[in-house]
Amino acid sequence: MNFRFNPNSNSNILPTIQELVYGFDGIGLQELDKVQLLNRVDTKFVMPLQLLPKVLKALQAYYNVLEIKNTRLNQYESIYFDTPHLNLYHWHHNEWGNRFKLRYRKYVDSNLCFFEIKKKNNKGRTIKARVKTPEIDYDFDEKALDLLQKTLPEVNVQDFVPSIDILFTRLTLAEKDYVERATIDIGLTFKTKGQAKSFEQMVIVELKQARMSRQSPMVQVLKDHQILPYKISKYCLGIVSLYPNVKSNRFKKKIRKIEQLHNYSDIC
Repeated sequence: MNFRFNPNSNSNILPTIQELVYGFDGIGLQELDKVQLLNRVDTKFVMPLQLLPKVLKALQAYYNVLEIKNTRLNQYESIYFDTPHLNLYHWHHNEWGNRFKLRYRKYVDSNLCFFEIKKKNNKGRTIKARVKTPEIDYDFDEKALDLLQKTLPEVNVQDFVPSIDILFTRLTLAEKDYVERATIDIGLTFKTKGQAKSFEQMVIVELKQARMSRQSPMVQVLKDHQILPYKISKYCLGIVSLYPNVKSNRFKKKIRKIEQLHNYSDIC
C-alpha cells in the first residue's frame, strides 16, 4: 500500500512529513514493548492532513518514533469480521457499554501478523488480546479460534464473516519516559466487495494511556492547534462509507466534519 494523498492540493505535504518524521529519535520494537498498554484508555483526535507538519514539529521534543527496517511510516493491513447483519457495528453505533471487535492485522514492513480481539468495557477501557498468526486471512485459523474460545467463549464463531478491509500508513510514537504511546494514521482506505473509499485529507491520532491524563504532551500540543478529543472509529467509518443502507444517524455529524477536512477552517 502506498501513502495516499491528493497531489493537487497537498503536493508539498508528503516530503515535509517524511523529513519531520526522521527528526524524531528512533526506537525499535523491543523498546516500544516497554509501553504495550494492552489494558488502557484510548483518546482519539481528528485533524486535517495539512496541519500534520506543524504538529509533528511540536512533538519531536517529547516522543520517540518506531523504526522498522529503516522505515518510520509503516504500512498496516486489517481484515475485520462481523455478523451478516453487522451486529458489532450496531453495538458501537448504539453505544453499548460492553462490546468487541474482531480482526486480523498485518504489520507489512515487519511481516508480522496477529489475530486480535479488542474489548471496550462500560468504563471506557480498551482491553486487547492477540495471538501471532502466519498470515491474515478471510477465515479464522486455528490460533484465532483458540483465542476466541479463551476470550469470548460465549461467541459462536460461525456467526461471523469478513466485513471490511482497512489499510493505512501509521507513525507510532512512544513518550520518552515510556508512560504512554500514540499512533498517527494517514492514507486511510476501506475496501469491501469490489468497492473502495479513501480519506486523503484526514489524520487520526490515538493516544494510549494507562489512565487518562490531559497533561500528556500530545494532548497539550493538539490543544495548542485547537484539536480536541474526538470520538471516532475507523471500523464504523468504513462501514458507513461502504454499506449505503446501514443505520448511521449517530455518525452523520462526524461524517460531515470529516468530509470538510479539505477546508482547514472547518476544523480549526
